Order: sequence, then structure tokens, then C-alpha cells
Amino acid sequence: MAIKDLLVAYDGNQAARKAAELAVQMARKYEASITGLHIYQAETYESHVKAWIPEDVLARVAEAHIAAENAIEASFTELLAKAKFKGIANWQSQRGRANELVPRYSRYFDLLLIGQFTSAFEPGLGSIQPEEIVMRSGKPVVIVPKGLDVRPFKGTAAIAWDGSRSAARALTDAMQILETKERLDVIVADSEGEGDLTGMPEGFDIMSHLQRHGINVTKVSLKVRKTHIGDAILDHCAKTSPDVLVMGAYGRGKFGTLLFGGITRHVLHHMNVPVLLSH
Repeated sequence: MAIKDLLVAYDGNQAARKAAELAVQMARKYEASITGLHIYQAETYESHVKAWIPEDVLARVAEAHIAAENAIEASFTELLAKAKFKGIANWQSQRGRANELVPRYSRYFDLLLIGQFTSAFEPGLGSIQPEEIVMRSGKPVVIVPKGLDVRPFKGTAAIAWDGSRSAARALTDAMQILETKERLDVIVADSEGEGDLTGMPEGFDIMSHLQRHGINVTKVSLKVRKTHIGDAILDHCAKTSPDVLVMGAYGRGKFGTLLFGGITRHVLHHMNVPVLLSH
């Protein structure tokens, strides 16, 4: 199935703007539509507290929320206009919990793009949690670095492959993107001399599978300690600058640990290229 319908979680900050800029690039390549989505949580008061707040103060607070929503929508519209995007664009704003509503909306799109949220990895900070978004969505999610220099696609991609269920799920969800690339680097970890632990016989390896899809693949073996795999993946991306890195979000393989622990969390926290995740 072709990519024709993109959703961007947008609140006007730097990371969200980068996600929207990448969405424009993708929409042009795949002739897709773009929908901007902002989920906001308005002020709520206990009844015994609200009773003591003057009506004019409550009215001004409500007006401020409306003004803020209008400003975010205007920012999104201005970004598309500056990028000279001529395709179909929509906007949706709704009150609620982002961790619940963003995944719910994403189910009606081909792909969700969202900006990097490093504060979500720090206790007590951030309202959006990447684990929640990916786990609940049911669709692939592309997380975009807040410092990304959005440029025309090079036609290259990379996948972190460890033979796990989560890596296989991510590969399947990304296939419609990978099949359009001129080269795909398959990153495999040979940590501490363990070699390939997938246990598959010759001819049933991931390279053969991708080649049957007509994809030009290159195997990249990382001979590093387990504790350094995340850095090795990022180093490879820094050197090759792929359009996207595909990773499994969950699992207990070399490239994933349960609930975004370990390598997945490290890559997302220090990411230097867009990362496609799925669960």
C-alpha cells in the first residue's frame, strides 16, 4: 500500500516544526496529504476552587487558550506556505490527553510523524511519552530529531536488524519506504564475538529477503560491546546520513529492550536522523 496520508503531531516548537518539514518532503515524494494535529489540555479546576475564581478571569483564561490554539494553527499554515506545499493539507485540534488521542488519530493515517521529545526521558518532565505513542498507535511512527537539517532525500536508508519480532514488524511497516530507496544498510551487531544469533539457515537470511523485493542492500556488521551498540548505530548514521533509520521499538533482541530501555532509548535520546518505529 502506498503512502498517501500523513499525520503530524504539531505544537509549534522546534521539534514539531522539523517533523512538519520532513512531512512536506515525504508528501512531495509520495504525493500524499498532510494533516496537522494538536492535542491540548485546558486548565481544569476543582469545583470548590472554581467557585472562588471570578467569571471574568475564567473568561480571559478561555480566550487565552483559544488565542494559543489559533497561533499554533497559523504557525502550521505558515510553515506549509513557506515550503510552497501545494498538496492537500488539513488541521485538527482537540482537547484531551496527547498520549491517548495522538495514537487514536494516527490509526486513520498511513504514518505518524512526531518531533523528538528528549524531556520525556527525564522523570517528571514531558506530557508525551514515546512508549505510549508507539505502543498504542498500531501504525508506524517516525520520530524526527529536533536539530535535523531537513534536505532533499538521498535515497538511502538503514535498518537495525537483530531478528526479533519488533525488528520484523518495523521492517514490514517500513517496506513501502524502503522499496523506494537506492540503497539500504542492514546494521547487524556482532557483539562480543556472539555472531548472528537468528539461527536461520543459508538462503533464509534478511539480506536475501530484501533482495527479493528488489532492494539494493549492504550488510554492516558492528563489532562492538553490547553497551556500545547504540553509539555504534548513531556513529554509522552520522557517517552515512540515511534518510531514515528503521528500528523495532520493543523486544529483547540486541537492538531493543522492553519498554524503550537500553539501545532504543539511547538512540532516541541522541538521535541524529529520523527513526521509524513500530510495535
